[in-house]
Amino acid sequence: MESIMQKKNLAAIVASLFIVPVAAHADVTIYGFLSGGIESAKATGNGNPIKEYSSRTRVVDENSRIGFKGWEDLGGGTKAIWQVESSLRNFEQGGTNDKAQTATFGTRNTFIGIDNADFGKVLLGQNDSAYKVFTGSSNTALATDVFVNTTADNFGANSVNSRGELRMANSIHWFSPNWAGFTLGGSWGVDEARASGTDAKRISLGLGYNWGALNLATAWDKQYDKGVAANTTTASVNSGSNISFYSIAASYKFDFGTFIGGNYEWGSFDQIGGGQLKQDDWLIALGQDFGAASVKLSYGELGRLKNVGAGINGDDFKAKQWTLGGYYNLSKSTQLVAYYTKITNNAKQNANFANNPIYDTNLGTKDAALSAGNDPQAFGVGMKVSF
Repeated sequence: MESIMQKKNLAAIVASLFIVPVAAHADVTIYGFLSGGIESAKATGNGNPIKEYSSRTRVVDENSRIGFKGWEDLGGGTKAIWQVESSLRNFEQGGTNDKAQTATFGTRNTFIGIDNADFGKVLLGQNDSAYKVFTGSSNTALATDVFVNTTADNFGANSVNSRGELRMANSIHWFSPNWAGFTLGGSWGVDEARASGTDAKRISLGLGYNWGALNLATAWDKQYDKGVAANTTTASVNSGSNISFYSIAASYKFDFGTFIGGNYEWGSFDQIGGGQLKQDDWLIALGQDFGAASVKLSYGELGRLKNVGAGINGDDFKAKQWTLGGYYNLSKSTQLVAYYTKITNNAKQNANFANNPIYDTNLGTKDAALSAGNDPQAFGVGMKVSF
């Protein structure tokens, strides 16, 4: 009898080991998507066959990710919140991209924080800057980045548009609740390295307004103790220099499914050694829904580099990008996509795709790069499954 009781107690203990963790983590949400495609891509045009990416077929990952998030009610309208989001990009080649970078845990928005109904959210960790959240690719309501998370995405630091956006490491963020259609946000990225006595912190602010189908936004971002080499926008740490970006954006979607939107951004870059360069960019986006399908078109330009030195042609730093394509929703969680996109770079510019960029030199190493004057282009079809 004692042996039977011992077995029953042991079985109860073993069962409790499985029950308790499930109860303790019942609020955890697992989310994400897998998205991939096949495309024909090339980057040619600078007149040097040795430094060109000849036309070829490639299988691409379209910014896949997996995330875990949860919350705990602290009372009084306040919750403790957390999130861990990881990139699944490059699954098509074993997790290593064309710059020899491998996927690691927590590479995307990953934070702990507080969410209060009256005050808003405070996040600590790694998260998209307020600049990116309000006028950049993270603003899904604004939706002017019409092919976000695909090769045709044209928003990013090395792309044609929204060059001031980024995901901030070592940062703290505040995002307000909705006050009569208005929202505010701020981000502060701290500099833990303090190289050569500098403080290369980064501050970002955003303001948004939503009224039904109308979305308006503006944002500002400043990098302290960062400057650029003479007559370039290549940044490095430099005491007393600053890089600033400003942007405004708007979009509207009509009841009959027509979408129109646009962004305008301008940046100022302190040159190491004196002087300040300026460069702007703009984008127009259009779309039309047809039931489960939608067609989208965008055109963006990166303007001339202003205030360059004698003998330098600012027009050589210009670029433009056309994107045309569409989506078809097979279900609420499965979507097909097709697109064609082309970036035309002038002689000294090397703007590239935000996702799946093309590199024509040192491919497969950390030094992989696109040569100035080459024109990346891609035609692709793919599928996305969300969970």
